[in-house]
Amino acid sequence: MTSLEDFYEGVISQDTKRRLQTHSDLVPFLSDPRSSLECHQINIDQMIEGLSNWVKSSNFKVSLNGLEVLCLMVDRMGENFRPHVTTVLPAVIDRLGDSKDQVRDMAQQLLLKLMMPASTPQYVFDRLGPAFSHKLWHVKEGVLLTLQNTINRYGARCLLLSKIVPDICKLLDDPSPQVREAATYAIVEIYRHVGEKTLN
Repeated sequence: MTSLEDFYEGVISQDTKRRLQTHSDLVPFLSDPRSSLECHQINIDQMIEGLSNWVKSSNFKVSLNGLEVLCLMVDRMGENFRPHVTTVLPAVIDRLGDSKDQVRDMAQQLLLKLMMPASTPQYVFDRLGPAFSHKLWHVKEGVLLTLQNTINRYGARCLLLSKIVPDICKLLDDPSPQVREAATYAIVEIYRHVGEKTLN
């Protein structure tokens, strides 16, 4: 295996065993800074779309592997990953609602990487709107946790909080106690960073 496109057939395969094997080969490849990400026969969009399909998989192992490989791709591609943020976001948002903790945690990690180095926190949050009204409470809780993690990692100035606060306030009345609690924490966190301006 000498280039990224050598893994393409394994990435688009529907066979779980082959996907798992491809993951085992891809991780060391992407972890080596000398390995080439150049693609000649395929478009890198196709590769990333294939990995997004892993993330959507009902097999939690495949889903987790997809999130892990995408994290490595973002690490390697940096801001060159920006055009692909919108391709992977819907699948990542859904995984915030996964029944497995590991998958939810890895989805959080990938979201933070999509903010930096791939794009900016505001760019990602502008596209996270659907997560605030998602039918699964875990997703709503997840996006609120992502907000707290974003502020703690990148600072409150990285986001136009006035655009996000109304969405959080709606979740203070959510039927799920976990979501209400996460919304309260998010407001407290914002207040801690920006004070009275939170409510303007």
